[in-house]
Amino acid sequence: MPMQDERAPGRRVSPSGEDLRAVIDEFGRLLAIFGSQLADSLQEADREYVVVGDAFHEIAAAKTAIAAVDCPQPQKAQLQHETRRIEDSLHAAIVALQYHDRLAQRLGHIRTGLDHLKTLLRDGKDRSNAEWLQLLQNVERAHHVEQQRLIGIDSGADSAGASAPAAKGTVELF
Repeated sequence: MPMQDERAPGRRVSPSGEDLRAVIDEFGRLLAIFGSQLADSLQEADREYVVVGDAFHEIAAAKTAIAAVDCPQPQKAQLQHETRRIEDSLHAAIVALQYHDRLAQRLGHIRTGLDHLKTLLRDGKDRSNAEWLQLLQNVERAHHVEQQRLIGIDSGADSAGASAPAAKGTVELF
């Protein structure tokens, strides 16, 4: 892979094996940093997601308690109307939060690809350009297959679970 010669702008030079190895190692190091940042972000999002899930369970429990209140009309009708509104809002919010799960799966898939590339770069083997091309094409194929699987999961969830109403009085986060 020719590089720009810093001493003569516009002139290309072939890097020595040592220079190329340093570039490859640095590229692998950067992939590791990006993968680690993805992992940290996903862990933080998961912690926050658990908090949101717990809040939804508390709201659902409060909704159930409010619905069980025995009172005369017209207050009873008003309570029933408000508990239906809470239930509808909870259901809509839970469906919207399913995006987090899909996003986490996709980011995990990307991180796996970054880790695979990092491993290939850091294994220290000298490879020909043809071997590198084959390895990178294999990584791309594996990435594509997993991406298609995730798209299939998303399509199934969107057509089945996302439109189905939540069971009355319950909140289920997956």
